[in-house]
Amino acid sequence: MEEAESMEEIEEAERYEDYAVVLIAHGSKLPYNKEVLKELREMMERRGLFKTVRMAFMQLNKPSIDEVIRELASEGMKNIVALPVFLANGAHTTEDIPNILRAVRKELAESGRNDVRIIYGEPIGADERIVDILIDRIKDAIG
Repeated sequence: MEEAESMEEIEEAERYEDYAVVLIAHGSKLPYNKEVLKELREMMERRGLFKTVRMAFMQLNKPSIDEVIRELASEGMKNIVALPVFLANGAHTTEDIPNILRAVRKELAESGRNDVRIIYGEPIGADERIVDILIDRIKDAIG
């Protein structure tokens, strides 16, 4: 039997239930990139914090960032978090993705959807949780 949720867990879930998340990856000719993003999306979705979790790609794969944001807006989502699944900032995260988001925001506003808020998150960055994963990978490699 599952344990009952704590009030804190319930309040946290309610706080984010009106948000859609778009996980954004670079894209690749190789299928592994898309599969990893799909697995991350499914893991995040199982946590049940957000209304929906989608994936989008900068290039080489579909769906594109603007397609996913437009789709979410057409489904009535008003709060969309665009999250780059990149390790660090670079041209894509500081220029290309923000430019795409600005263009789709403008397009939505021109079509009367000024109520859609697109929030842009930061890349993964340096984080102790990533160090734990790296140490696990090193241990696995050593055997």
